[in-house]
Amino acid sequence: MDHPRLSPQAKRAYGRGFGADAAAYDAVRPGYPAEVLTRLEGLAAGRPVLDVGAGTGKLSAGLAARGCEVTAVDPDRAALTRNPVPGLLGTAEALPVASGAFGLATVAQAWHWFDAPRAAAELRRVLAPGGAAAIVVNQLDVRLDWVLRLSRIMHAGDVYRPSWRPELPGFGPSSVAVVEFRQEMSVERAVELAATRSYWLRSDEATRARVAGNIRDFLGREHPMPEPFGLPYLCLLAVARARS
Repeated sequence: MDHPRLSPQAKRAYGRGFGADAAAYDAVRPGYPAEVLTRLEGLAAGRPVLDVGAGTGKLSAGLAARGCEVTAVDPDRAALTRNPVPGLLGTAEALPVASGAFGLATVAQAWHWFDAPRAAAELRRVLAPGGAAAIVVNQLDVRLDWVLRLSRIMHAGDVYRPSWRPELPGFGPSSVAVVEFRQEMSVERAVELAATRSYWLRSDEATRARVAGNIRDFLGREHPMPEPFGLPYLCLLAVARARS
């Protein structure tokens, strides 16, 4: 995803740093397609939802708008303060909630930052019998050559394929649905989007200026785009039921 060649410790540290510019993240990262929200609402089946690594609430807000009772957990206080649902400071590896309290646990745009075996154990612990874990990933549709090129300029690191399945010990087999959508974009908004990536956040000003210049050159001259244009995405939704 967004963390090439980082150690596990560095991954977790960077994964907690998006609140440094939470307003920008909120403004330019895409939300989640209606089809995905509908599926998640159905999985919740009227039971409470725990949104893990919830950040500013891109997914939390969408589920709450559909009437779901959502609790958000995130280690980043600055990001969590923007989340519109009740929030708790905590990590996926040590969730600050009671066992068996939730019918659905969601992880949106955050699974790659976790220690997967420990996080899976915690998700299983907090789910009621018959509960499900749902991992949601928005990523650029790099099946298209020009989007692949843009993702490389941004150092987006979108690498999941539709055949991907998360490792969830203690859960049954995962099923993955893939939903295509587009985000309205401009050249300058693409630069703002790059500025929400972990590569940008951990880079110096010279590197950031080079990335921004490369994006403007690519979308303005090498592969000129009308403005606004639709930036293609895939949303991957992986669902698994906790084993009893």
